[in-house]
Amino acid sequence: MTTDQHVEESPLAPRAPQGQSDITTPRSSVTALEAQARAFIRQQPVVAVLAAVGAGYLVARLVARGRR
Repeated sequence: MTTDQHVEESPLAPRAPQGQSDITTPRSSVTALEAQARAFIRQQPVVAVLAAVGAGYLVARLVARGRR
């Protein structure tokens, strides 16, 4: 018994290559965040350094607490 199957493509927009479309959206949002961070660091370098020191301190405390 032979059956013929017809597979119709959906009328959706054409797809980009698999890896390209999956990476494009996050990459553009990360690039935008990086640009914002660079602008903030240039405008307020002291605040940026203090924020980095504070974040490092909190991470160190959490890691130290996790080892106990």
